[in-house]
Amino acid sequence: MKWDVFTIVEQLLIVLTIAGQVWIAGKVILNSQGPEQYVRIMSYATGILMFLISKALGLTFAHLLLSSFHQRELAMLVLIGAVVPFLVGALVSEVTILAIGMGMPVLTRTVLMVGAFTAAQAAYTNFIAVTTALTTLDKAFIPNLCYAVSVGLWLTFRYRDRTAAA
Repeated sequence: MKWDVFTIVEQLLIVLTIAGQVWIAGKVILNSQGPEQYVRIMSYATGILMFLISKALGLTFAHLLLSSFHQRELAMLVLIGAVVPFLVGALVSEVTILAIGMGMPVLTRTVLMVGAFTAAQAAYTNFIAVTTALTTLDKAFIPNLCYAVSVGLWLTFRYRDRTAAA
């Protein structure tokens, strides 16, 4: 990979994003006590294990995106790189909103599991982009960018804090 100022800044933002995801999950886990804290830790660990299973099967976003690059099919690139991550981001955001609104531990645990899975996906995609010459960093992060944009848009326009005054 060719390193320039833009790539270095991009790499820093990616690492900060992954670290932010892990920090938020840590805060959510530490905000609980007793058995609930243990279950939240296990939920987060399960998300990482789900990623490892998908990696072993070659079903990570990095694998699928690189496969679509190799086939040179624009439809597959758009589907795998943009549409699926965008829809997953909207779904995760909606579950997050429901979890916040209901205060249900099961939804909070589900969000932790998905958060661990997506953070692991982002870290692995970054690893593939940085250590191979198969693609550039910005192209490799198309799925992660679409996911992040979807989450941001969905939460921005869908979430309503019931306790805050407008």
